[in-house]
Amino acid sequence: VPYTWREDTIFQANKFNLFGTTFEWYRVFIIIMGIVLIVLISLMLRRTRIGIIIRAGVEDPEMVRALGINVRAVFTFVFTIGCAVAAFGGAVAAPFLQVHIGLGNLYLLGAIAVIVLGGLGSYEGTAVASIIVGLAWVAMERFSISYNIGAVWGDLTPMLMLALVLLLRPKGLFGEER
Repeated sequence: VPYTWREDTIFQANKFNLFGTTFEWYRVFIIIMGIVLIVLISLMLRRTRIGIIIRAGVEDPEMVRALGINVRAVFTFVFTIGCAVAAFGGAVAAPFLQVHIGLGNLYLLGAIAVIVLGGLGSYEGTAVASIIVGLAWVAMERFSISYNIGAVWGDLTPMLMLALVLLLRPKGLFGEER
């Protein structure tokens, strides 16, 4: 007996076609929110007093302490912001990710590859590297499935990129000599 499945019209209304590919508006929303977060955090780090304190605390915490600033409280604030951004990312990605016990490990390895590829200490480099790694990851998954060489190659892509960058340019694409 054949089964017929249909999508509710509310979900069909939330999609659009671009160059023959169907996209969901929700994913566009996630991309826009990611860009907004990158810009806001970058502005905070570069244009505000707390951003200057954070950057100074990373470079020379003793000097910042000597100025009477509680470095521990500042770093607690940074950790809290990081947790909030991670929670937001998990909340918006949850509707289309399959949740399982090893999910964090898969994305953790990709995150390490992004940080090293972008260059340690380079916020802009990390933003650019996240796009590069993400696109390479998806492209390799599609390629490996299309040519039936095993879907694991998609998951290996960030680590292969990490190894290549460490061999050819250890400071990353946007890293600075120290």
